[in-house]
Amino acid sequence: MNIELEPFFQPIINVKNGLIAYNEVLARKKNIDGHYISAGAIFSSPVLSIDKSIELDNQVRNKAFKKYRDYTGDAQLTINISPAWFSKHARNLKQKNHKVPTLSMLRDCGIDPSRIVIELTEYDGNKELIQHFVGYYREMGMKVAIDDFGAGFSQIDRLLEIEPDIIKLDMNLFQRSLVSSYTMDFIEVIASFAKKRGTELVFEGIETPDQFDIAVSSGADFVQGYLFSQATAEFYQDNIFVNDINRLKFPKIAI
Repeated sequence: MNIELEPFFQPIINVKNGLIAYNEVLARKKNIDGHYISAGAIFSSPVLSIDKSIELDNQVRNKAFKKYRDYTGDAQLTINISPAWFSKHARNLKQKNHKVPTLSMLRDCGIDPSRIVIELTEYDGNKELIQHFVGYYREMGMKVAIDDFGAGFSQIDRLLEIEPDIIKLDMNLFQRSLVSSYTMDFIEVIASFAKKRGTELVFEGIETPDQFDIAVSSGADFVQGYLFSQATAEFYQDNIFVNDINRLKFPKIAI
């Protein structure tokens, strides 16, 4: 199965100064019309083996790192990793001279690992292996994020086990909070916890000014979503959204 994927980048914006703080790598596939679409359906396919999934992910990651090598901004790069793959990597690590693919790519591209954030995208997998790899990435200077927090019941356990540097709130959780005071109260508890622990909080799926206002009032440090940009093939300049953020935070008062 010959599949060619490309990395696209979606900005994650600091609500205080409007600068892009992170760029998330997302896999895209060209459709028959020549347009790029999400490759999520490929990775979630039940017929895709773990080996092939890792191969495709490495393909996207390698291309992303090569683009990031020439990037002149200060924003860090976030990459998604499924803990379900850790068992495969653990077996490979036992082989002589085996290298962790991500670190090998970074070295080949001359990228400082401290500029990379590892986003854990799923929560299945061996607890000890997850903690081992999280510790390994941190030793290399990387931050660790929990993606889609609030999408599953087991994530409180993962939060306590991993002690992430960044929590990314699940888009659906945030959407539910718009109509449910119970969910909003839960988000405020998470925001308070994150602030106390020095953990950064990202609100995903921001599509309207009202959603932006709620995110900021609920304790968001960063926002991500279509209100600002979909994923694009190239990086933006870090300050491109400064005026947009200022207009959203300080709208002109009609006279």
